[in-house]
Amino acid sequence: MSKFYTLLNDHLFKKIFTEEKHLKILLLNLFDVKANNLKLLNPELVISNKNEKVGIVDLLLEIDNDIVILELQNLNEHNFKDRLLYYTSKIISNYGLKEGDNYQNLKSIKVYVILNYSLDNENIKSIVKLKYLNNRIFNNKLELKIFDLTKVDINNKKSKYYEIVNMFKTDDLKKLKQIISKEELKEILITMEKYNQEESEWRKMEDIYNMMMNEKVDFRAVYNDAKAEGIAIGKNEGISQGINQEKNNVVKNMLAKNFDINLISEITNLPISEINAIK
Repeated sequence: MSKFYTLLNDHLFKKIFTEEKHLKILLLNLFDVKANNLKLLNPELVISNKNEKVGIVDLLLEIDNDIVILELQNLNEHNFKDRLLYYTSKIISNYGLKEGDNYQNLKSIKVYVILNYSLDNENIKSIVKLKYLNNRIFNNKLELKIFDLTKVDINNKKSKYYEIVNMFKTDDLKKLKQIISKEELKEILITMEKYNQEESEWRKMEDIYNMMMNEKVDFRAVYNDAKAEGIAIGKNEGISQGINQEKNNVVKNMLAKNFDINLISEITNLPISEINAIK
């Protein structure tokens, strides 16, 4: 067991944060959410398999009467925003309102996402709400908070996120023990160490890690193929557009020199209707 798995590991993440006291610490430290009444709506641990998206971990919670999705996203699948909207819509329809209730009783839906790749802004933490163009809130019952691990300097001891982000990013246990000073985080680290020392749990973490790496490789291959195909299509479209533009210029020059329109059509292979449109 040479590798020490951190909170980035899907299996370890869910094992630790299905424990209420640890979950409350995570929510407070990363999202500034003080959870008084907390209930896990999906407390069972689902063993990931090769058919699942192992880069995604969901915990579905009820916090002080709000429905909360907590998600760890390790892989940049380039469909994150659309997928998040889809997941959220399912949660709204399944948990937001009891059958027969008035719409004014719709529960607030909160989505808290921990990202291990850079999204599209420079902020460590982003908040997304439904707003009008003038930034006035349209509806307060849907909110997304996104915490970007990559935006935190893990060597900056002055950062308020220094300790907890290192628990995600630093896979050296000896170094972690030197970094972590807060008692509540020490408890989490002790639990991390315990699971890393249990062979059966470590094997599960290793399986998850290997599947995620395979998924990353497979996804990158598909993405790169698609990107290459897109570039090729773009080049072909550019060439085609260039040819068409050149033909238009030739037609304009021939028309300016009073060439017969039938001769122009024969030379350029353009129908007379298109030549008339260029005039």
